[in-house]
Amino acid sequence: MTTELEATLADYAAGNYRGGAVGDRPYPAASGSADGGSSARAGFAVIGESGKRQGSHVVETNGQALVEQLKTITGKRNVVFEEGTQSRWLYEILSPHAEEIVVAMVSESRGQKSDERDAFRLAEQLRTGAIKTRVFKEVGEYKTLGELGRTHAMNVQDVVRVQNRIKALLRSRGVAVAGKSVYSEQGRGEFLEKLPNASRAAATMLYAQYDAVEAVRRRAEKGLVAEAHRHPMSRVLESCPGLGPIRVAQMMPIVVSPARFRTKRQFWSYCGLGIVMRSTSDWIQNKEGGWRRAEVQKTRGLNLNQLETSKVRG
Repeated sequence: MTTELEATLADYAAGNYRGGAVGDRPYPAASGSADGGSSARAGFAVIGESGKRQGSHVVETNGQALVEQLKTITGKRNVVFEEGTQSRWLYEILSPHAEEIVVAMVSESRGQKSDERDAFRLAEQLRTGAIKTRVFKEVGEYKTLGELGRTHAMNVQDVVRVQNRIKALLRSRGVAVAGKSVYSEQGRGEFLEKLPNASRAAATMLYAQYDAVEAVRRRAEKGLVAEAHRHPMSRVLESCPGLGPIRVAQMMPIVVSPARFRTKRQFWSYCGLGIVMRSTSDWIQNKEGGWRRAEVQKTRGLNLNQLETSKVRG
């Protein structure tokens, strides 16, 4: 049975939603800075359905102040703000008080910028349905799993960073290293003996750091898998070829609901299971040694500039 949220998300994916409303429906927009409200103040602008500006305010970036300012708007409220550091937090605290929350992926603007300009621009784009890319922020029951997934990813990055430092130190002293035996407690002694006394102490400290972050990574992985198994869907996904416990635990809080995709092929591509085609002839080298993108081959009869292209090649 499809819930109201899943049906709305399906309308978004199909492009059937345009943000229209009956009556003078306000479209408030909260915009603090280029990263979605990470500054101490946020610009808050309100426009009506007809496009008339109803006012703008500068609000302190905290949950209570933003909610109180939003409640001053009568009728149904549609809120939009940019994707950024605090966008997920803003979505959570404002969702109970608004009819619609839209997180927009906004490209960098080269014109004049200010909090008020950005807020009115976003509100106008929401009113006219001009927002091209909407960032999905609904986490549902996977909130804890999503936080654990991000923490696990950071721990993996820390482990890889220390591993690279260990190998870089050994290679800088002419010690050839390959594989993972250099990190094991049994194999690291052989590599330490090849280092001079001046570098051996530094390598020992790096190995101690590696042991610490590796222990944290294993604990984070265990907690991530345990939290994922609390959801029955994880067992179904793990039965699919190529999907292990870690991949499933990372994928569930990102996808949340497959109903928000218009077709199954879009869903496959979003999960990294789509077919990607690459060609080695996309770039050609010029006489100066630089690289440029090659011309796209056109089928004769379908290219309006076929004759001109032939002259240039000739």
